[in-house]
Amino acid sequence: PRDSEGAIVSIEPSTGLIRVLVGGKDFEINEFNRATQALRSPGSTFKVFPYAAAIKKGYRPGDLLFDTPRCWYGYCPKNFGDFYMGEVSLSESFENSLNTVAIDLLTKVGFKEVISIANELGVGNEGLLGEYYPLAIGAYEETVLNMTGAYAGIANRGIFISPSPIEEIIGPNNKVIWSNKSNSQKGQKVLSQDVSDIMNWMLQQVVKNGTGKAASLKDRQVAGKTGTSEGSRDLWFIGSIPQLTTGVWIGNDDNSPTIGGSSDAAIIWKSFMEKIEKDLIIMNFPEPKKL
Repeated sequence: PRDSEGAIVSIEPSTGLIRVLVGGKDFEINEFNRATQALRSPGSTFKVFPYAAAIKKGYRPGDLLFDTPRCWYGYCPKNFGDFYMGEVSLSESFENSLNTVAIDLLTKVGFKEVISIANELGVGNEGLLGEYYPLAIGAYEETVLNMTGAYAGIANRGIFISPSPIEEIIGPNNKVIWSNKSNSQKGQKVLSQDVSDIMNWMLQQVVKNGTGKAASLKDRQVAGKTGTSEGSRDLWFIGSIPQLTTGVWIGNDDNSPTIGGSSDAAIIWKSFMEKIEKDLIIMNFPEPKKL
């Protein structure tokens, strides 16, 4: 929209192959790659990490928590629009992207567990994550590529494969020197299948009932999350179908506020998917065993 910039990254969760990477509106005008070079606040897309840590610890989507205004050692976050739901289930708090619940979960599971999960999913390894409460709601910076790679790891039932754009290398006489298929990484098991299946189920509820409705696709399961940084400087949507994870970011290079909301990123995501989904069979995410 208007003069804002943007980036999009699309990754195959099962192979780690980067299928799409666009780093800006016009390479001839500006060669800065916002998908790989821009460090931006991920906003609420970061919430997958404290929620995954909570599920790993034994929380379930129906467990009740309290969404009320409160402070942690002088840090007093607010929900969007000063909206509070009171008693709320874990799944509903995720659907509605409630800040206070995300920070409450961070305190319950501990900084080290949340940071460890983020690091193992490829986030926060260059600019190290600190133990401070705003961490839970994305108050730090990361690239679109790395955030999308983390969501691909969750879509891949908890197995993270470091993203790569290289499918194969061919030498003289068309001899294949290296192939992603034959040398495919096994990946790193970060989350159990039970935990990742629940996370993918909760991410689907975000698109069905919550902040990600604008990304819904007809006849397909979509697991995704919106994100908005302070002052609407960064607008995100990262969403998956089982065989493809795509991250969309909108913002301004000078870090000024962006006109619009995260639903704009979700609309771009949907527009992209509608162009390519004819080439992808309809698949469903595995049903969680424990809800």
